[in-house]
Amino acid sequence: MWEDTRRLLYSDQIELHVLELPKLPEELKEGASDMLLWAKFINAEKKEELNMLSEKNPYIKEACETLQEVSQDRAMQLEYLAREKAIRDHDYLMAESRWQGIKIGIQAMILDGIEENFSKEKILSKLQKRFDPTKEQANQYYTAVLEQQ
Repeated sequence: MWEDTRRLLYSDQIELHVLELPKLPEELKEGASDMLLWAKFINAEKKEELNMLSEKNPYIKEACETLQEVSQDRAMQLEYLAREKAIRDHDYLMAESRWQGIKIGIQAMILDGIEENFSKEKILSKLQKRFDPTKEQANQYYTAVLEQQ
């Protein structure tokens, strides 16, 4: 999943499948896929269903335990949400810091190329080689640096 404007990777571990939960089979067959087990977990309404699913997959068992733990009291729910927010904030700040470093590197490379009297095409080519932007993005970076001077 990518961020729209800067093409930052949110996560490379997300995979989306569309499955209509009401159409799930009532009974699970032996050797049911993990995706089907997770879909049944999401759609489960009774504790018995959750227990049955947790016996079939260790990750679902861990998710059930976490779910039971979190749903026990409000204070624990708030702690869990605070932890999750802190993790997301940290990940965002790390990605943002990385992006700021890349922007500084791009700017330095452009200024260095200008000081060395390289042609615009050569500077853009080097930007594309080192930082992998599209030709249009490289041109935008170049124009933005010139405007700042």
